[in-house]
Amino acid sequence: MLTKWTVESSGYHYKDRFINHRIDRCVTGQGVVVDPYHVIEVKDWVNAVAVTADLEILLIREYRHGGGEITTGLPSGTFDPGDDGISCVQRELREETGAEASAWYPIGRVFANPAILTNKVHFFLAIGAALGGKTHFDDNEEIETCPMPVTEVYRGLLDGTLVVQALHLASLYAAAAYVRGTNDPALIPLRDAIQRAYDNS
Repeated sequence: MLTKWTVESSGYHYKDRFINHRIDRCVTGQGVVVDPYHVIEVKDWVNAVAVTADLEILLIREYRHGGGEITTGLPSGTFDPGDDGISCVQRELREETGAEASAWYPIGRVFANPAILTNKVHFFLAIGAALGGKTHFDDNEEIETCPMPVTEVYRGLLDGTLVVQALHLASLYAAAAYVRGTNDPALIPLRDAIQRAYDNS
């Protein structure tokens, strides 16, 4: 029978406004001592699959220092105190692209990496996204908004020519699964555009 580990002691090696690095001494259900066990405490994240009236997905490009590359991905960010998922993702879309959307759909939630990370990632689909507002970047951010037709996005994911980080990939496939399983009239044009990518892959 699976059981949670018992934490015998716990302390912090490092803390700042981004992460807390915690070190635990644990005992498994079989009595095995695991010491040290490293845990990174981070805030929950949000990812936005934002689709315009012209059936383009608002992708962004920015330098990501961990990977050492300029990457393509989704508007995303971390919860602020008092946030819920929808308020956070609406803020992040607005700050990173200047866009507002007419309708929002929560489409999934996953662990980022439950082996060592404490947080979850919340996926949202937005339709009727419209650019034109003012962006508001963090001091260390430089972001380009790159709208791409829905069919091209999914065709690129399927043939490997569009490379995004894993949790953005999960968000895009969650959006595809959501719209392919609904008869919501507002989502039928998006569903058809995604289906064309699959039909031509």
